[in-house]
Amino acid sequence: MTQRLLSTLTTSAVGGPAGKYVEARTEAEIIDAVRTADAAGEQVLIIGGGSNLLISDDGFPGTVIRIASEGFVVNAEDSCGGVAVVVQAGHNWDALVEHAVLHAWSGIEALSGIPGATGATPVQNVGAYGSDVSQTIAAVRTWDRSRNAVQTFTSSELKFGYRDSILKQTTLVGSPRYVVLTVEFQLPLGRMSAPIRYAELARSLGVEPGKRAYSNDVRREVLRLRASKGMVLDPADRDTFSTGSFFTNPVVPVDVAAGLPDSAPQYPAGADGLVKLSAAWLIDQAGFGKGYGLGEGSASGGRASLSTKHTLAITNR
Repeated sequence: MTQRLLSTLTTSAVGGPAGKYVEARTEAEIIDAVRTADAAGEQVLIIGGGSNLLISDDGFPGTVIRIASEGFVVNAEDSCGGVAVVVQAGHNWDALVEHAVLHAWSGIEALSGIPGATGATPVQNVGAYGSDVSQTIAAVRTWDRSRNAVQTFTSSELKFGYRDSILKQTTLVGSPRYVVLTVEFQLPLGRMSAPIRYAELARSLGVEPGKRAYSNDVRREVLRLRASKGMVLDPADRDTFSTGSFFTNPVVPVDVAAGLPDSAPQYPAGADGLVKLSAAWLIDQAGFGKGYGLGEGSASGGRASLSTKHTLAITNR
């Protein structure tokens, strides 16, 4: 148990000291750290890649547990069923995607370049460019802090939604009830990607929406698109010092969307009577354009701003 400045563990480079800091590298260490903190009645903060949270400059008074378990095991691999791979919660997400593409495991290539740890992906059903992890997750093994027992959720039991899951919905004294230990993915075998659902990515690849492309081409183009928007970590680019696309696209009734101008982008929401709107368009139209907040006269004194590359990211300058 050591002292740690939490700004060194977050992609936004923000955060004061931890009251206590534990780095857990195995499943047993994760469970032991959580049980010890809970038994002592301490506040608990679980950190993976630190890409989806902001921490006060005052720090966190309780116990910070960084999930640092790494590696994965292939349980099955054949041309009919594809590959079943069980990944440790602390394993770097993009390293898994890169390995999948190189070894012709299809289905997660459009999620290239997303920072963070694999264990965080099912919590908010991480997604990008028309893809999300609910399409490939088979099961998630967790530690249930309420029952002091391991619990495994199947994909259907996780109740995935748009950037949502039962893991995100269920908390215990302000922190997750379920601590992810491993995530199992079921991935088809093949060099071709899953169908390309996102129009911008389809244009970049030169294919029609709904068609497939080579997975390595999809990964290359996704990384290029993300980098152009400051969504690939770069120590030399302050636009990448953020928590990624912070704002979600609102899902609203059709009659609400009808009140917007014809120029307002609208997308299928997957349910009758609902449409998904573009958060980026709404933010820009509300007067908060790219780079909003820069300059000494701004509310933050230029210390924080919207990204200069797109409006969905709040950046630490």
